[in-house]
Amino acid sequence: MDDVQQLGEMLRHYADSEAHKKQQFDLQSARWAQKLNELFGQIEQWLEPVKTVGLLEVHREPYVASGPSIPVEMSTFKTEKLTVNITGKPVEFVPDVMGVGGLISVSVMGLTAARHGSVSLVLPADKNDWLWKKTNGLKDPDTFAFDANFLASQLQSLIPRERA
Repeated sequence: MDDVQQLGEMLRHYADSEAHKKQQFDLQSARWAQKLNELFGQIEQWLEPVKTVGLLEVHREPYVASGPSIPVEMSTFKTEKLTVNITGKPVEFVPDVMGVGGLISVSVMGLTAARHGSVSLVLPADKNDWLWKKTNGLKDPDTFAFDANFLASQLQSLIPRERA
């Protein structure tokens, strides 16, 4: 094989590998969008029985996920964010850009009282059940299964209590 033939062969291999990476990315991106839509639909369904104008409202709005390596103008991660307004306090579910291997995470803002803490929902690439992850400082995050009752217990902490 001469160098020109070898160059052609190398270019074909490269194109095949790039095509495969793009196909994987496209499949993972489609799953990312579908799982976020399902999650938000599930949250809306869970909260539907207790929605009350002025006390608990849920709405979605268009959102483009971006990050340090993917500026908003270049992002292909077009989706929605979900906001739950409870007694005047917003809790926002904001999707992050898809992670390695198709990992999906959603930042949850408005629920953590700790100064250095954060809350997120995480869906590992090979799973279908969301996990609630609460990080506080340097220690390992606390992880919980995410369901209607868990969400309700977290939202209850935002309802002002009467002091006797």
